Amino acid sequence: MALLLGPLYHLQRREDRLRALEEARRVLRPGGLTFCAAISRYASLFDGYGHRMIDDPEFRAIIARDLATGEHVNPTEKDYFTDAYFHTPAELEAEIAEAGYELVGMMGVEGFGRLLPDFDALWADADRRRRLLDHLREIERAPSLLGMSAHLLAVARKPG
Repeated sequence: MALLLGPLYHLQRREDRLRALEEARRVLRPGGLTFCAAISRYASLFDGYGHRMIDDPEFRAIIARDLATGEHVNPTEKDYFTDAYFHTPAELEAEIAEAGYELVGMMGVEGFGRLLPDFDALWADADRRRRLLDHLREIERAPSLLGMSAHLLAVARKPG
């Protein structure tokens, strides 16, 4: 097994991300798995609203670039995350395939649970927490909802 829990979003150039995926595949045995974390193309948009940064014109410019290109560049002195690359689910799947893997699955890490206004109270109640987790498991792989999560996790298998 190989874990890529950072390279795919800290490497801004596609060639570098592919090289990281290929190196992980190189060290795997046939049939081995690579777990690939990525940041969603829409993460800064979600954070902009969630952390009330959306009123800052500099942050809105960062969001515009993120949405258009996936290239997250912070030219400010503000803590608006480091330079990174933000994937769409389709882009992540394409890079995994180009690096020679078979995609086993992709899921959203946070899902809609992060949007709940009473999350702490819900989580403290065992029955409500169980229901929430059941629902999250039910939809975590739904292709139409993957971009809703700020982070993605793809599992890829080395052929053979």
